[in-house]
Amino acid sequence: MSEMASTDPEGIDGIRMTWNNWPRSKLEASKCVIPIAASISPIRPHPDIPTLPYSPLRCKTCVCILNPFSRVDFAAKIWICPFCFQRNHFPHHYAMISETNVPAELYPQYTTVEYSLSAPTTPESAAYAPPPPPVFLFVLDTCVLEEELGFVKSAIKQAIGLLPDNALVGFVSFGTQVQVHELGFSDMSKVYVFRGSKDITKEQVLDQLGLSVAGQRAAGGFHKGVQSGVLANSGINRFLLPASDCEYTLDSLLDELQADQWPVQPGNRALRCTGVALNVAAGLLGACLPGTGARIVALVGGPCTEGPGTVKLLVLLICYCPFFVIIFNSFIQLLRTYTMQTDTRHGP
Repeated sequence: MSEMASTDPEGIDGIRMTWNNWPRSKLEASKCVIPIAASISPIRPHPDIPTLPYSPLRCKTCVCILNPFSRVDFAAKIWICPFCFQRNHFPHHYAMISETNVPAELYPQYTTVEYSLSAPTTPESAAYAPPPPPVFLFVLDTCVLEEELGFVKSAIKQAIGLLPDNALVGFVSFGTQVQVHELGFSDMSKVYVFRGSKDITKEQVLDQLGLSVAGQRAAGGFHKGVQSGVLANSGINRFLLPASDCEYTLDSLLDELQADQWPVQPGNRALRCTGVALNVAAGLLGACLPGTGARIVALVGGPCTEGPGTVKLLVLLICYCPFFVIIFNSFIQLLRTYTMQTDTRHGP
């Protein structure tokens, strides 16, 4: 177990916790310098993840998928959802299920599986819209040295060049404040700024970005979904554009981007509002692609010292060694693997 933790700390599920032990009381939780959180990578590749050639079986109440933690009554052909405890009947093609003959999604070692949904299996699935393109929202920390920022900007440009042409790309930078960059306005640099010291709600984020219900009505309505692989809402296309359309805009934006200019007192860390930046990024994706998976690529050069998720030690006690450029290289390798897999599936 220790050997597995050292070679692959995220495991087959792609989950990494900030702490190895869970606090036993509120007092212990309040003493944690680093907040309790989990980093989850749903589309992280792993050789032990199986691919099932059929549609998942969902709970009729909470839409949870059948998994190894579900309770199964093999005699009555019923499974109980572990989230809402709803009793669900197995469909007819599960009639041969038994204690010695179970589907792959009930295997204890298969806590993460992938489903291949290339062709519709039911009239309901045939009526669904085509799958949306992959989405990558880059969240860049500017509270670093100019030399380090230059390295990571070069890496981002390389990563964007490896993305599929139809992949949607967005960009958020942060330091003491959060800046959401509007890529659809290429004539000049247009930025929406959020205070890093204040915890903001999703509604406030959407309202300031012009993506709230009132803003959408004023602009002529809000059309959900994706048509022909392209988002129908022109307001959303201000922030998420295909990689082939925004590559030049992003290159120009990265060339002009500078390190955070907020003054830092001697002996203290820079004010870095990582929590607010991730909150804004999640709210933006939630409005742009509701119910659709996306990846937030957070490039962080140090601990959060401003706003939600602040680490209590603001004074710089030890020398921090930046490492996010090294970590970003693994993301570039992932993009290369994804591109090769996409070319293999679609063929020439």
